[in-house]
Amino acid sequence: MLFSSLILLTLLPVVFGQQIIDGLIQALNASGLTSLASASAALNSTPQGQVVVQSISSGNWTIFAPSNQAFGSAPANLSSNASSVANILSYHIVSGNFTNESPEFPNITIGRTLLNDSSLVQLEGNKSQVLAWSKDNNGIFVINNGTIDRVQNTTSFQNFQILVIDAILQPPPKTSDVLANNIYNLNNLTAVLGVVNITGALDEAHGITLFAPNDTAFSTTQCNVSGLLSNVTAAIALLGNHIINGTTVYSPEFDAGNNFTSTSGEQFTFTSNSSGQFVSIGGSNTARIVRSDVLTSNGVVHVIDSVLCDTQSNPPAASSAVQSASSAAATMTTTETGPVGVAPTSTA
Repeated sequence: MLFSSLILLTLLPVVFGQQIIDGLIQALNASGLTSLASASAALNSTPQGQVVVQSISSGNWTIFAPSNQAFGSAPANLSSNASSVANILSYHIVSGNFTNESPEFPNITIGRTLLNDSSLVQLEGNKSQVLAWSKDNNGIFVINNGTIDRVQNTTSFQNFQILVIDAILQPPPKTSDVLANNIYNLNNLTAVLGVVNITGALDEAHGITLFAPNDTAFSTTQCNVSGLLSNVTAAIALLGNHIINGTTVYSPEFDAGNNFTSTSGEQFTFTSNSSGQFVSIGGSNTARIVRSDVLTSNGVVHVIDSVLCDTQSNPPAASSAVQSASSAAATMTTTETGPVGVAPTSTA
């Protein structure tokens, strides 16, 4: 009897989760989202999909739901590979129901999704990947690997807020691929990183924040970057003062209450005014953040308009910061139920 009861208790979340999925599929079909409903029906056929099913059996969730038209232009593996289906769908599901609390652009809202496949996500503390969105006079839009995908309409089902979008969201690529994307104008930075041979280290880090000077920043900088490249120690110190290692810091976390130390051991500070958000290091080196929250598989890139001309380094402070980040990552939760970096006023 005890053994049978234990088996029943083990199966209850799966059974209840499947009931939720069945109801959700009916709601999606009723809303005309038949392609998404069909894809969702396969969730329980893979371990990744079963995790999704069990996760959404309780709590509040926001689904960014691709329209039928979006599925029509989707890659073939989205319909032919059940594991890919589960991973892609998990990136469209955000823990919490707080879209009405999202501030307007240029502010960005960051939500933690269910995507946590280690082949696609390498954030600190095994955290799940995030999604970035904002809103303007035309409503909510998702920032999808450099493109803007708008919410067309909304509906709801039980504990789900369903926001219909016009594209299928792709998980963020690795950091080096983001830097190589021409839309961000980071060619000079990519070349400098290649010279000092640290691009691979950026890709391998679990949790990385990079303040990336754009090409205009390099062309107008007062730093003698070319001269610094002949001094590897100075060049690495300069680049390290654009990086936070072991911690992914999104723009909602840029406030006076948060302290972050660069890979070179210097202290970052952040300010904002009517002109935008600014990052400073070393007291006198400041840049405006011209494009925040460019997501990567293992962190985030914030594009800035100036090179932070600081070649100072403090190895003990840098080492202490990395150790603290590792300790924090080991104890942090892997999901949030509201905007990352912001205490939600409501999750109802």
